[in-house]
Amino acid sequence: MRKLVMLLLLGCCMVQPLLSQEVADIVKAYPRGKSIVLEYDLGADADFVRLFVSLDGGATYRGPLQQVSGDIVDVKAGFGHSIVWDVLKEFDADAFENDQVRFKISLKMKERWPKETFVTFNAAYSFAPQGSFGFSVGQVRRFGWFVSLMSNGDLSWFSFDGDCDANGYLPGGHLMNYTGKTSKMRLSVMAGGMMRVTQSLMARVGVGYGNRTLRWQTTDGKWLRNTAFSQQGVDVSAGLQYHVHGFVVSLETVTTLFESLETKIGIGYAF
Repeated sequence: MRKLVMLLLLGCCMVQPLLSQEVADIVKAYPRGKSIVLEYDLGADADFVRLFVSLDGGATYRGPLQQVSGDIVDVKAGFGHSIVWDVLKEFDADAFENDQVRFKISLKMKERWPKETFVTFNAAYSFAPQGSFGFSVGQVRRFGWFVSLMSNGDLSWFSFDGDCDANGYLPGGHLMNYTGKTSKMRLSVMAGGMMRVTQSLMARVGVGYGNRTLRWQTTDGKWLRNTAFSQQGVDVSAGLQYHVHGFVVSLETVTTLFESLETKIGIGYAF
């Protein structure tokens, strides 16, 4: 019992030697029953507050201490926070029979990511060859989302009279006569997620529906879909997006069914 009384009295004397940090100040310490209460002020929001103790005047610290309660999780910036340490569940009272006890607080700070809504106007090109234009809109803080629509304005992907291969042969091996006139259609509708890598740089991935259709016109007025350069199915994208002073630049690679590749560039603004 004498050791416990000495320990709790020591808690009353620890106001002056306590460690002051940039955003957390331990104001005072005092006994409460068999525990020690530490009051502190916090200059910024914190996810977690961890308490450490030194028995050698601050040369080394032990912790984080486990037998603690109070304001230790999701703590808002402000004054008058407190931590209660059930000291005898974690340390023997003999360890505190000196005047070298110090405490310090370690913080895991909340992330300070700005919430940004953005719009970009996009252009894409494939070595098919095939180009398209469109836009993306989205929102991001630490994580975010976006949706994207791309097209070249040709909506003829379902309008064809049959298929031919890369050389113009029909499935049965018959070679058609062609006028040389072609039609190239591109459509991509996509949604995806984003994650900040740094304050300004974000990684983004997306998935959606994609369609590339190349048609050749025959001399009898029919349109045949060239299956070697046409794909319809899942579009997948991966890329980076950069924000600076409200200006946005994005760069992505898009594939349809992992059979074709295109590069997509976006320029826009965030607010």
